Amino acid sequence: MFTFHNDSKKYVYHYTSVDTAVDYILTDETLLVGCYNKTNDPKETKDWFFLPGTNYGKCLDEYTPQYLSKVMNPAIKETTHVICFTKDEVLTGNLDDMAKRGFCKPRMWAQYGDRHKGVCLIFDFESLSDAFHDRFSEYNYNSNDVTYRDRDIAEIGMDPAYIVNVDALEDFGKLAYARAHAAKYKQRLFFEKASDWSNENEYRWVLFDYDGNLPPKFHFKRSLKGIVFGADCDEDTIQKVVKASLKLNPQYQQLKWRNCAPWFNFERTKWV
Repeated sequence: MFTFHNDSKKYVYHYTSVDTAVDYILTDETLLVGCYNKTNDPKETKDWFFLPGTNYGKCLDEYTPQYLSKVMNPAIKETTHVICFTKDEVLTGNLDDMAKRGFCKPRMWAQYGDRHKGVCLIFDFESLSDAFHDRFSEYNYNSNDVTYRDRDIAEIGMDPAYIVNVDALEDFGKLAYARAHAAKYKQRLFFEKASDWSNENEYRWVLFDYDGNLPPKFHFKRSLKGIVFGADCDEDTIQKVVKASLKLNPQYQQLKWRNCAPWFNFERTKWV
C-alpha cells in the first residue's frame, strides 16, 4: 500500500487533524459530508453573481444581480454538502513514485494535516463509494474528479451556469428552479476549481438537496486501509491514533522528509 502499489485508482486520501480523526472519524467510524459553503475556496464560500436572461423579451428590471443572488445562493448552497479527497497521480510501482502518491503532498499536510502534525487516512475507493451510496442512495448526489481551469470576468459574464432564466424561475418557483439549475450545471458549479488548486488532484462527493434532520454522516465500514502520520507527529500522538484505530486494522506508517523529498520512517516497523 505505501511503497510499491501501482493502481492510481485504488485509493483516495483524506488529510485531517489528530483530534478530528480520534474524536470523530475513528471513534464513530464515520465521515461527515460538510457544508459546501464552508470550504476554503472563495468560489464555494462567496455568493455567486447571477445575471438575468429571458427567452420571451420579459422586462428584467426587477431581476437585478443582487436579487438573483439572494434567491439562488441560499437555495443551492445551504442544502449542498461535499466531502473531498485527493488521489494518486499515474503510478509505475517504483520508489520514484513517492511524490505522486496522495499522502505525499507537503502543502496539503500544512493546510489540512495540522501543519504536519495530523494524519492522512487512506481509503479503498470502491469500498468507500459503496459505503457512501448505501447511506445516501435515496438522495441526489454526484461524485467525480475536480477539473481545474482559470476563467476571466468577461468569460464569466456569458457563462450560462451563472445566468438565470427568469421565465423558468417564474414557472417553477424559486426553490425548484434553483435546484434544477444546479443539477443542470453541476459540473461547472461543483466540480471545477481554479488551476491554483490543481496540485490537490481532488475527487469529491457532492450531496445535493440534503434537508435531513441528522448530520450527513456515513459509516465508512471496512474501507479504511491505512493511516499515515505527519512528519511532526510525536510518539504520544501516534499511540493515541493507533489505540483509536486498532479495531479497524489499518496499516500504519509515518512520513519523513529528507531534504525536499518525502520518505518513510522505516524504523517504526512495530506499527505494521
